[in-house]
Amino acid sequence: MNLNQLYYFRELAEQRQYTKAADSLFISQPTLSVSIKQLETELHCKLFKHSGRYVQLTKYGRIFYNTVINSLNVLDNGKKEIKQKVSQDQGNINIAAIPTAIGTLLPYLTKEFQQESTVAPHFIYHDNPSYQICEGIKNGWYDIGICSFVPEYSSFTYVPLYTEEIIAIVSKDNDLAQLTEISPEELHGETVITYSQKIQIGKDVTNALLANASDLNIINRLHDELAITGQVLTNNVVGIVANTIYLSGFDIHKIKVTLPPNTRQVYLVYDSQQQFSPEIIDFIDFLKKNKNKIQKIVDQFLNVKK
Repeated sequence: MNLNQLYYFRELAEQRQYTKAADSLFISQPTLSVSIKQLETELHCKLFKHSGRYVQLTKYGRIFYNTVINSLNVLDNGKKEIKQKVSQDQGNINIAAIPTAIGTLLPYLTKEFQQESTVAPHFIYHDNPSYQICEGIKNGWYDIGICSFVPEYSSFTYVPLYTEEIIAIVSKDNDLAQLTEISPEELHGETVITYSQKIQIGKDVTNALLANASDLNIINRLHDELAITGQVLTNNVVGIVANTIYLSGFDIHKIKVTLPPNTRQVYLVYDSQQQFSPEIIDFIDFLKKNKNKIQKIVDQFLNVKK
């Protein structure tokens, strides 16, 4: 019995189909079949039974599955801890951030920290949406993140860092371009386009709008301000977005939307159960200490007046 056989067994048990399991494992179906047969021969029992195109665990397979899952989880966690420790011992801090922070705020913060700190860690940046950031923290790929609150990872520690203003954007020949402020109720009858609800900001913005005007015609298709602005200018619709640096290259009219100021809250996120190097702990403390300064920096990038 070897590790590959255990990983193959787990994948087949979860996919329930040889073809899908083999594709996920990047091996051929015959290779998977031989591996499972060898495992069954060694254990002197059938682990799977066929049910049409699918397979399912036998009673022996279910017992073995629980053992394999527990064993592989322990092994995977051990590998993750070693990988993190090696990276930290090399002076690395893996930090993931949402796209609007990765190229503006994050370089500024890391430079400030390195100037203040007696140590000089090497920051490795990762650009991802919020859910993928939290998933990466769980899997040990990232040490900390800057992103939205993700309900699926509510056990993580979330420290509010800054808010992004939610605004309406329209083309300058749109009738609404005469306004400087608008309420969700006043968007009734308009076609409103905002972020996909597959990402956290899309859920947050849509919920905030519908809480004030439940009959709005909202289209949730796109993932960032660039794509939404393109639709606004092409189709003369109303976009509801965070006021980010991505909007600076477009000739659009911005309108303040009367939504709660924390509709778009961005957090410092980390798993407090993880073992951190002194450098990571110092950087977390640095971010916590400078929360007010961080908000001012974000506003300065966008020339936001508060």
